[in-house]
Amino acid sequence: MKSKNKVVMLVDCQSFYASVEKAEHPEYKNRPLVVAGDPERRSGVVLAACPIAKSRGVKTEDRLGEAYAKCPELVVIRPRMQRYIDVSMLITDIYKQYTDLVETFSIDEQFLDVTGSMHLYADAPEELARLIQTHVQAATGVYIRFGIGENKTLAKTACDNYAKKNPSGIYTLTKEMLPETLWKLPVSDMYMVGRRMTRHFSVMGLPTIGSIAQTPLGNLKQMMRRKFGKNSDIQAELYWRIANGIDDSPVRPGTHQVAPKSVGHMMTLPRDYAQLEEIKVVLLGIYIKTCVHKGSNLLILWRNNIFQVV
Repeated sequence: MKSKNKVVMLVDCQSFYASVEKAEHPEYKNRPLVVAGDPERRSGVVLAACPIAKSRGVKTEDRLGEAYAKCPELVVIRPRMQRYIDVSMLITDIYKQYTDLVETFSIDEQFLDVTGSMHLYADAPEELARLIQTHVQAATGVYIRFGIGENKTLAKTACDNYAKKNPSGIYTLTKEMLPETLWKLPVSDMYMVGRRMTRHFSVMGLPTIGSIAQTPLGNLKQMMRRKFGKNSDIQAELYWRIANGIDDSPVRPGTHQVAPKSVGHMMTLPRDYAQLEEIKVVLLGIYIKTCVHKGSNLLILWRNNIFQVV
C-alpha cells in the first residue's frame, strides 16, 4: 500500500486483560493465566486467557471448571476493570502521539487514520505499525496487532482474520487481494456475521464470503427479502459492502465521550431463581441501579407484576 492512499489501522490488544495482569505479575510470565470471576459463583467464567492458556485449550467464556479440567495448573486472577480502563486510556494516549484521528472501538481495539502522518514516521504503513507496536509494548507490556487497509472494514477484517495469526502481528489487506484471500473464507469469518446469520446464509446457498461479494446487490436484496421481509434491504447492503471491502465511514475521534443514548445494568445470579418474590428483589435492584446511574431520585413500587414509578 503506497502512502498516497488512505491508511486506516485497526489496533487490537492481544488477550488484553490477561496481558495487563502478566505485565504486572512477571512471576506468571511463563504460566497459563486467565482473568475470571469467583469460581464459587456463576460469575466464574473466563474473560480473557493468555496465549499459553489458549494453547492448552482454554477459551474465553469457558466456565472455570472447564478451564481447570483442560489446564489444572491454571493461574486465575479476578478482573480489575478500572485498571484495564486505565491501561486502555494510556495506550490511546500513545496512539495520539502518532495521529489525532483515533477512534475507540472497544476497550482493547482502536481505529487509527494515519494517512496524514505517514510522511512523518515511515515510508510504509507496516513500518509505522512496528514503531507503535514497540512503543506500546515497552510502555505497558501489552502486545498489539495491526490490521491495515484503506478503510475501517478492511482494517478490521485484516486484523481479525490475518494479523492475529501472523507472527509479526501486522497484516495489510487491499481490495485487490480480496478474491485470493477473504473471499475464500467461510461466511462465519466475515465481520458482523454471527452464528445465526451464518446458518441463514448457508440456507440461502451463500457459504463463503466470496459468494456474498459476487452476488449482485439487487439479487442479494431479493434473497434477504424472501428470508426476512421487505425491510431487510439495508441489512443486505451492509453485508454486501463488508464482503466487498467497501466502507466510506471516517475514523471519528472522541466517540467514547458522547453521552450514552441508553443506560442499563446486569448481574449474574449465584443460582437459579424460580420464586416470584426472589425475582422481584433482583429486578428491583437492577432498576434502582439504573435510576441512580441516571441521577434520578425515584420511588419504585411493584404493581400488577410490573415496576411503577411514583
